[in-house]
Amino acid sequence: MPMEPFLQQHSGELTILCLGMLVFVTLLALVPQLLRSHQKTMELTHEEHLRALEQSQPLPKLDERSLFAGRTMVLVPMVAICTAGTVTCFLVAYRSEIIFSVSLAVWTVAGIISLAAITGCVTLLHRLAQLQAGEEEQEPLDVPLEK
Repeated sequence: MPMEPFLQQHSGELTILCLGMLVFVTLLALVPQLLRSHQKTMELTHEEHLRALEQSQPLPKLDERSLFAGRTMVLVPMVAICTAGTVTCFLVAYRSEIIFSVSLAVWTVAGIISLAAITGCVTLLHRLAQLQAGEEEQEPLDVPLEK
């Protein structure tokens, strides 16, 4: 069979090609859906503003900081995981001898980055909610150090 030696020699490259195609097809399916969702949200926001103007009510404020914090909390871990998966894929495809140690390091860094992004964004969202609710900032207690 002439196909078996080809598959044995180029299985890594074919794996990378298939994964690249899967990512491309996924993006082709997701991006139009995300754009439609964003357009619908903008239309609803516009209608809400028009109704508020008709009733002489103040326009509702959109807190962009919360929106950006939420997006960061979602996107940073996704990019970190995709990057770690890509590095692992290339290590396996090119039959590297140090797969375990490099993969362990890459996935550990991706996990730490994801955890830091999620923790920081949740903290920021909590603080923004406190500010929006009008709670005053609590001063830390000054406790003298005992010697």
